[in-house]
Amino acid sequence: PLSVLSGHSDVLRLIWHVVDIAWKREQMMTALQAQEEKELVAFAHVDNVTFPAPKMINVNMMPFILGDKKSLPPELHAYWPMISKCTSTLHRSDGKASPKDRVGYLTVHESSVVHEGASQRRPGLHTEGFNRDVCDSGKVHTLPRWHPWGFGHAMRNGQFEGGLFMASNVSDSCHIYNAIVPTELVGRGGDVEPLRSCLNERFPSAPKPRTCWPADDERCGSHAGCARCDMHLEGDDLFDQRRVTGPIALRTGELVWFTDRTPHESRPLPTGQPRQFFRLVTGGVDTWYAAHSTPNPLGTQPDAAVVHYDKFTGEPAAALVESSPTRHARGAASSCAGRPSLRQLAAALAKECQV
Repeated sequence: PLSVLSGHSDVLRLIWHVVDIAWKREQMMTALQAQEEKELVAFAHVDNVTFPAPKMINVNMMPFILGDKKSLPPELHAYWPMISKCTSTLHRSDGKASPKDRVGYLTVHESSVVHEGASQRRPGLHTEGFNRDVCDSGKVHTLPRWHPWGFGHAMRNGQFEGGLFMASNVSDSCHIYNAIVPTELVGRGGDVEPLRSCLNERFPSAPKPRTCWPADDERCGSHAGCARCDMHLEGDDLFDQRRVTGPIALRTGELVWFTDRTPHESRPLPTGQPRQFFRLVTGGVDTWYAAHSTPNPLGTQPDAAVVHYDKFTGEPAAALVESSPTRHARGAASSCAGRPSLRQLAAALAKECQV
């Protein structure tokens, strides 16, 4: 009888943990199967970019107007060509304002790794963990055109709605999966490390770079090493390509678009390895975490609720919301939809124990 659990909160926590893992696994495997059947795309290779000379800049989620260079501090203007490359692919819906008029969020991290085996950015498998309106999570309207012959750049821009862009100047420092994690499975701050076994089962192959021509100048000439076809596909037979069966190890300068629920991870690097990282969030963020983000000294404010607590630990417990409380509340509620909390489960079991 359940009465034997009375007073054993440790056992209740263990039961909840086992139930939670089993539930997440079932939901994730079902979602991955559906995504494969629908041929959904979780990321795309936008183009190749060149990073400016590093100046040890470190800004995170700085708000600015996507189409206004003057809304960025001068020290970040060297990244404007990369920003423009991103915004040129944003889809404009009929009857709606240009996405370039929106508030976007820029992250630039230039540093060297201090400890052997550490990553420059956040380690572990995660999504960006933002609460968003549905239309802003990320949607592909048109994929970029990467010619099968490989010319070193996209032959035609893709068209994307919402989502994010990122790139770095160090190869194999970021792995990304062609998967979209259901919102209710994303943990605090975007953590999806508990889903790694599911992803490894669906994507069993070792991480590798996207499909390219061999780096053989004698055989391939000017096409040597150039990317070809879509990043989420693989296979030497251009008429019989298939979806990738493992994560993609991004190469230096590969600018990718991805959804806010695409799992990825920053990889360990050697001590002293310099790295430049670029990320552009295209707007539609429900929550701006002041404790982790960089305010814009020129005055552009985030178009989101501003909260003053740690997004990974939740401390302090009583968060101060300065703006848009309705949007913040909606986003917070949606992230837990469909799943009982530990408190609810424990209360239910405790009630049974008292019978």
